[in-house]
Amino acid sequence: MAVFERTSLLIPATVGSILFPALHGSELLAEDCSGKERERPMNVLFFFVDDLRPNLGCYGDANAVTPNIDMLARAGVTFNHAYCQQAVSNPSRTSLLTGLRPDENGVTDLETHFRDNVPDVVTLPQLFRNNGYLTLGAGKVYHSTPFIVDEPSWTRPVPDYLPRAYLLPENLVENAKMSSFESADVADNAYPDGQTADFAIEYLKEASAEDRPFFIAVGLTKPHLPFCAPSKYWELYDSVSFTLSDRDRPEGSPDLAFHNWEELRGYRDIPNSGPISREKEEILWKGYYACISYADAQVGRVLETLDRLGLRENTVIVLWGDHGYHLGEQDLWGKSTNFELDARVPLIISAPGAKGSGKKSDAIVETLDIYPTLADICGLAPQSKLSGVSLQPLLDNPDKKWKNIAFNQFIRPYGALRNGKPTHMGYSVRTSDWRCTCWWDLKTGEMVEKELYYLKDYSVEKENLAGRKKYSRVEAELTSMLMAYKNQTVIE
Repeated sequence: MAVFERTSLLIPATVGSILFPALHGSELLAEDCSGKERERPMNVLFFFVDDLRPNLGCYGDANAVTPNIDMLARAGVTFNHAYCQQAVSNPSRTSLLTGLRPDENGVTDLETHFRDNVPDVVTLPQLFRNNGYLTLGAGKVYHSTPFIVDEPSWTRPVPDYLPRAYLLPENLVENAKMSSFESADVADNAYPDGQTADFAIEYLKEASAEDRPFFIAVGLTKPHLPFCAPSKYWELYDSVSFTLSDRDRPEGSPDLAFHNWEELRGYRDIPNSGPISREKEEILWKGYYACISYADAQVGRVLETLDRLGLRENTVIVLWGDHGYHLGEQDLWGKSTNFELDARVPLIISAPGAKGSGKKSDAIVETLDIYPTLADICGLAPQSKLSGVSLQPLLDNPDKKWKNIAFNQFIRPYGALRNGKPTHMGYSVRTSDWRCTCWWDLKTGEMVEKELYYLKDYSVEKENLAGRKKYSRVEAELTSMLMAYKNQTVIE
């Protein structure tokens, strides 16, 4: 999905070998492994990438310089229509790691720890730990609030990291949002994601030396704001010119569907209200892409170590973005909506012996499906309720007929993400052709707004068709789905 058009991008032939290590042995993943190797427990290497929408070469973005992720896609199945359950870090990650929807684990804000609501849930890494695996995480896996690290999930605690992590003197004000971007002439591991990759590399060496099965989670914080990355990644986009499209809100969309860009507004170079300049838009887009390329390089460093240690042919690799992101489209910057750009995420699963490796799947799948998929591939019996379904059949046949329904939700007002006092909840359903969102007043239980968008021919919502007689049947069907989803028994 390339919302910006590329003017030109000239990259020296040597850039790939310098910045992006070759993934020697990546094609091994598509081959069937037999004999003793197949009898060994399957490892898991899981890349969690913050705020990453599908602006990647393997998703057709001609601007993105992402050779390592693209190579991983050629050795796995790329899901073109994967959706998170709520487009902000804590609920999205909690849903994946518990295998439960937000209303089932009680997490719809940035502050709640799921164990306060479902204390006995067995998380994804905890399932592997309970089955004798070495479970290690680095960077942002669970949400970054310290008390959401979740000790039962890990063999030992996840190291601390700095999510904002400026390096330039003018930005070094403790615990404050300064510039929305930064470019520093430094090594990769001067910023946190390079350090996270360092930890992951050491974890792989440790697991190899001990000959233990492993579940290693690599939590990369970029391209989350602020857009801070080593200058060599910014330079990849020096010759790219961007032109923003789809600036306007969808026609007829309700105010509840939007926010005031609160996350971006907090930075010193961004006004508290109103639009930002075209020059700033250009900088932010280049910064977002620079951070994607920086994250891609860290993925490459870790995968190169996996190959060098001879571990790839017995390791399932997952790359997932926790939610999408708006970069000025639809009068929005940031995530935190039910719109397509925020709900849709990149998802690549590369599994040894999978017959569909190297292909793309157009099936609609959910973040919720990743937990049962990994349990299925690795032969582990779930130890608590899971609300998703295994995607393993799609790994063998990406064109297989599928359910093609995904749900997501979001609270309002925006401040409820911190104060825990929402007044409204919007529930959304995505089908092959449509997105329908209904908003309920949480105090009265009344449905107060409805949105219906046709998406078969569009990458973003254009016009709210709710209330049109021509679409009354599809509106009624999708509304019925949302009412059933909202009213389900959520916590057992």
